[in-house]
Amino acid sequence: MQLEGFLKKITYQNTENGFSVLRVLVDGETKPTTVTGYFPELHVGETIRMEGKWGFHPKYGNQFQCEKSELVLPSGREGFIAYLSSGLFPGIGPKTAERLVQEFKDDLFQILDNTPEKLIGAIKGFTRKRLDKFLTVWNQMKDSRETLLFLYSHQITGSIAKKIWLHYGASTIETITENPYLLCEEVWGIGFVKADEIAQKVGVAKDHYMRLRAGLIFTLMEAAMNEGHTFLPRTTLLEKALQILRADPTDSDFCERLFFSLDELLQEKTLENHNEGIWLPFLYKAEQGIASFVRERLSSKRKPPEDSFIQALKEFEREHNLCYDPIQFDGICSALNSPLCIITGGPGTGKTTMLRGIIHLASLQKEKTILAAPTGRAARRMYELCGREAQTIHRLLEIDPATGKFHRNEDYPLDASFIIIDEFSMVDTLLAAALIKAVPTKARVLFIGDKDQLPSVGPGNILRELLSCPDIPAIFLTHVFRQSGGSDIAEKASRINQGYMPNPIDGTHFHFHLFDTPEEGKELLKKIITEDLPGKLSIDPLQNLQVLSPMRKGPLGIFELNRFLQKILNPKPTGLSILGVDWKNGDRVMQLKNNYDKNVFNGDIGFIKQVNKDSQSLSIDFEGKIMRFETLELDQMNLAYACTIHKSQGSEYPAVIIILDQSHYMMLQRNLIYTAITRAKGHVWILSAPGAFHTAVRNNRSIKRYTQLAESIKDGFNQ
Repeated sequence: MQLEGFLKKITYQNTENGFSVLRVLVDGETKPTTVTGYFPELHVGETIRMEGKWGFHPKYGNQFQCEKSELVLPSGREGFIAYLSSGLFPGIGPKTAERLVQEFKDDLFQILDNTPEKLIGAIKGFTRKRLDKFLTVWNQMKDSRETLLFLYSHQITGSIAKKIWLHYGASTIETITENPYLLCEEVWGIGFVKADEIAQKVGVAKDHYMRLRAGLIFTLMEAAMNEGHTFLPRTTLLEKALQILRADPTDSDFCERLFFSLDELLQEKTLENHNEGIWLPFLYKAEQGIASFVRERLSSKRKPPEDSFIQALKEFEREHNLCYDPIQFDGICSALNSPLCIITGGPGTGKTTMLRGIIHLASLQKEKTILAAPTGRAARRMYELCGREAQTIHRLLEIDPATGKFHRNEDYPLDASFIIIDEFSMVDTLLAAALIKAVPTKARVLFIGDKDQLPSVGPGNILRELLSCPDIPAIFLTHVFRQSGGSDIAEKASRINQGYMPNPIDGTHFHFHLFDTPEEGKELLKKIITEDLPGKLSIDPLQNLQVLSPMRKGPLGIFELNRFLQKILNPKPTGLSILGVDWKNGDRVMQLKNNYDKNVFNGDIGFIKQVNKDSQSLSIDFEGKIMRFETLELDQMNLAYACTIHKSQGSEYPAVIIILDQSHYMMLQRNLIYTAITRAKGHVWILSAPGAFHTAVRNNRSIKRYTQLAESIKDGFNQ
C-alpha cells in the first residue's frame, strides 16, 4: 500500500538507528496519520511517499508501518511555504517563503533547480549573496535526502547510513549500485558481512564475480589486519574465502567460479603470487623493502670499539653507580658500532640501563640521536626513563592528516645519524617499511623490544623474524636484576615466561585471587578497587589503574567490564547515550583508529572534559589537547577503564588488574598473560576462574603467522 503526505510533526526519532514516529497529513485527509518506520533525519514541511501496511498498536491505535520511502517535493501553497520556512534554509522565514511562493507559484522548485538567478531582485532583499547561501543548502538537502532515503529503503539506517553519505556524498547511490563491496574497503566500521547484506538488497547474485573477487580481497585484508599474516597460501586463502562467502565447499560450480576469480585477480595484478603465497601487493612490497634494508645494513662493515670509547663507558658506570654485566657492556658497544642492532629482553633485565649508557656515549660522539616508539604512552615512558625527548613513529615520520601518508621517506629522510626505536615488538610490517624508507643511508639503527610479548596487532612478526637471522647483531638479556622496592613482578613474569607457575603464587607486589562465577569475579574486582588498592598505592584509580581482559565480548569482556567499572569509578548520574555507551564527564576513553585530522592515534588514552548534549558531541582531553568528537566519530572510541591486553602493549601502569575466565579459553596463552603482567610497574592482581591462569601459563602454542621476511633476508644473501 502507498501513502503520500506532508510531515506535520516528528513525535520521536532515534538518532542511532533512525526509528521514527511521525505525524503525516496524508493527501485527502483532515487529520494527521501516525507513521512508524526507519527514516533519515527529516524536517517538518517535507513531503514523503511511503510504501507499507497498516498495523494496530494496543496503546496508540492504528498506525501506518512504513517499509520503503522516498522524498517528494511538496505540492500546493501550504506545503511549499511550510517546507521553505521549516528552518532548513538560512534566512528564509515564513514571510519570505510566502512571497517566493506567491511570486513563482508551482514553478518555484523548477526555477530553483534550473534558473535560480530569476529570484534575484524578484523578492525584496533577496540578493545574490543571500541566494547563494540558500542554494548551497538547497542542493545539499536535495542530494542528502534522496541518498539517505535510498539507503533507508534498503535497511541501511542510522549512523551507518550517515557515514556512507559523508564518505560518498552525491555519488552514494551510483557507487553502491555499481559495487557495494567498496564499502568494506573504504568506510570504517562496515565489514564484508554488512557490505554483503547491502549487495544482496541491491540485487547482487551470490555467485556474481564482483562478490567473489571482493570476498577474496577481503579475506586477505582480514588475515592481515586481524590475524597478522602478510600473505596466505593459495589453499588457505580459498578455504577462508569460502567461509566468508558462506558457500558450500562441495558446490563445484561455485568453487570453479571462485578459482577463476582468483586467477583473474592475479592476472590483473590486483593480487600477487610469490613463493607459493598469495599477497596483497602493498604488503609484498613492504616486506621486500624491509628485507632489502636489512641486507644493505649487514653488508656494511662493523667497527670495533675504540679504547677511548670503552673508557668512557666505564667512567659512566662509576658516575652513576652502575655495574654492567659483560653481555650489557658488549651490547652497548655493539649498538654504537653496528649499522643495525637489536636489544631484546623482558622487564628487569636491564634494557633501560643499557639505553641510558648508549645515549650518553652517542652524545659524547656528537651523534644526532632520535628516540621514538609506536605509541604516545611508550614514547612518554621512554622520555621519563632516559630524560631525552621521544616521539611516536607517526609524528617522527610527519604524518599527513589529509592523506594518512608520511612526508618523511627516501626522498626526504630523517635528519639523524642514530635512530633508536623502543617497544619494537609492536611495530608491524607497514609501519616498519615506512620507517626504514626514511632512515638516512649512513645512519645507524637500534631496535629495542621484548620478543616474548605479543606480536604486533597489524601484519607481520618483525622483531622475531629479525632475531631469527643470525647475521643481525642482537643482544639477548635474560638475567632479571633485583627490582627496587622489593617488587617481585619481574621475577614472577620471568618464571611464567619459562612455563612455570610462580611459587609462592602470591607475593609482595604480585597478587592472585580465584572466583567461581562472572558475578563473583566482578564483586572481587570491586573489592580490590575499593578496599585492597588504596592500602597498597596512593593513586587515583580513574587515572592510574588499568583493568585488562583477553577479550572484548562476554560477561568478563571489556564491554561489560567498562559498564561495571564506570559505575564504580565515575558514578555521575547523567551522560550522553550514543552507540549503546553512556558517555559521562570524566570518563576515561581510548581511541581505536588513527585519526590523522585530530592527531590522535590508535591506543591513545583521553578523558572526557565536556558532554555536549545539544550538539551530541564530546570534548575530550588527550594529554593537554582538547578536541571535539562528533557522534559519527564515536564508533572509533571505547571507554577505557578496561581494555584488551593487546591494546595495553607499549604502556605501563602503577596498578594493573587482570581478569581471566574460562570463556576466554581461545585467548589463554602464555605470551598474552606475560604481556599483561609486564604492564604493571607497581602492583598487579590476577583474578582467575579455576584453571584459567594455569591454562594460560601452560599454553605456549603461538598462532602461526604467515610471513617470509626472514627467508627473504637469507635468500637475498644466497643470490
